[in-house]
Amino acid sequence: MFIFDKHMFITLCIGLIGAVVFQFFHIPMPWLLGAITAVLIVQLSTNVQLKWHHAFRNFGLVVAGYSIGYAFTPEAVQDIKLFLGSMVVLNIIFILLFFAVSFLVAKRTDLDFATALTCCVPGGMSQVVAFAEEQQEMDMVVITFFQILRVLLIVGFVPLMVAGAGGNSSMIDGTYTWNLVGILVVCGGAGWLAQKLKIPTGYVLGPVFLLMGVNMAGIDVPKLPLSLLHIAQLMLGIYIGLLLKKEDLHLSKKHIFYAFVSAGIFIGAAYGLTFVMAALYSLDFRTSFLSIVPGGLDQMGIIAASVHANVTIVTAFQLFRVLVVSIFLVPVVKIFVKKVKT
Repeated sequence: MFIFDKHMFITLCIGLIGAVVFQFFHIPMPWLLGAITAVLIVQLSTNVQLKWHHAFRNFGLVVAGYSIGYAFTPEAVQDIKLFLGSMVVLNIIFILLFFAVSFLVAKRTDLDFATALTCCVPGGMSQVVAFAEEQQEMDMVVITFFQILRVLLIVGFVPLMVAGAGGNSSMIDGTYTWNLVGILVVCGGAGWLAQKLKIPTGYVLGPVFLLMGVNMAGIDVPKLPLSLLHIAQLMLGIYIGLLLKKEDLHLSKKHIFYAFVSAGIFIGAAYGLTFVMAALYSLDFRTSFLSIVPGGLDQMGIIAASVHANVTIVTAFQLFRVLVVSIFLVPVVKIFVKKVKT
């Protein structure tokens, strides 16, 4: 049962303070990055008990899904066809890079290749961690640290990298109406159903697919108020900030170092490929980089909406990556682990 206790209130206040401080100093995406930073600092440097209910995170994901789905107009969906070839090529590149990075981590640390593969899967953190929990022999602390660190680095640095990179800086603000509230409730139901059906990032994709269908039917949906997008960023920022715990820092220096190295290689490769993508399709840097970098669909979608990138293109690329990770990479890792056991 959901009870909003004092620990959640303290956690909310810490996240809010971080957001306000970042806003004061004009740091990009203060409601997301400020909340992550403040919660992370308190979590790692004090004994204050922080707590956050998954319902708050799910609310943030539903709002992110609404924002993404809103951008999927019939015209935008038609434009996505132009990028299918690049989606395939980019994912092949990242799959090859994934195996190379995994081999490097296994070679330079005391991890076996199966564990290194699980550590280095570029995306699908929740699926990878859930799979690792089923394996008795795998080091859960190391795998969780690798996956969480990649998410933190991407969500922490990507907004700073794309904040000043061209693009349209204007954004139309929506208004709060009962129509908006009703659609958000329906989107929440769609997200819950998608999650029950085991669809990856269901609380994001449920609203996305729902609003895509509504847009295709030619029905107008209200624009999200910017303040609601900020609240969603705060909800997600606090959740992400709580992912890394004190006990995760008790790893060997070698594991921590190569966790940074592996994440850095993926981000660096995405940065280099961004210029190729931008040149091929005349896209702005924000859209290209957010499309390529191996972050989560939910985080990249809400960052794209916040920095005024082309949300449709970013989501299409990230959704394609989610499908590749879920349908191909995670099953391949599972098969490899089973073969190692036998």
